[in-house]
Amino acid sequence: MTDGGATARATAATGGAPPKPPALATVSWTHGQAFEATAAGGRSFALDGDSVAGQSPPEALLSALAACTGIDIIEILKKRRTPAGRLEMRVTGHRASAMPPRFVAIAIEYHLDGARIERVHAERAIDLAVNSYCTVKDSLAKDIRFTWRLVLNGDAGADHDASAVAAVAAVAPATHIR
Repeated sequence: MTDGGATARATAATGGAPPKPPALATVSWTHGQAFEATAAGGRSFALDGDSVAGQSPPEALLSALAACTGIDIIEILKKRRTPAGRLEMRVTGHRASAMPPRFVAIAIEYHLDGARIERVHAERAIDLAVNSYCTVKDSLAKDIRFTWRLVLNGDAGADHDASAVAAVAAVAPATHIR
């Protein structure tokens, strides 16, 4: 199977640097609305449109977004020699009421604990993760409103808007992941 010119486009998009190897997955239907997704190397997880045998695809997208930013936050804080003791992300995705019910707004609340972590450095780590490093966020539509908040050692901070747009369309009930 060819990549339809994707390699050439990726090379051009990176200013001539060779692109990363493609991510590969095989997704197989198991029953009902349930699927088994397997990545290269055999790692797998269940997806289920009914959210019974696994997360629904939209829930999995929110989880992937949180994990992607979380990985970067943990690594940035570790490099600063202020490692996290705990990081939990609570993600809320608001979906359009029209078909397809795509995400129009996503909010992540980062619950971070660590003895020597200063708020300014934690917020900078989140900002870098969200706006510079996270492949998943950068792959989402640019018109999705994206906000985040840091709760550092139990103390909530201000909301931050990391969106390309400020307006949000009419939304259906939120999909919330804990």
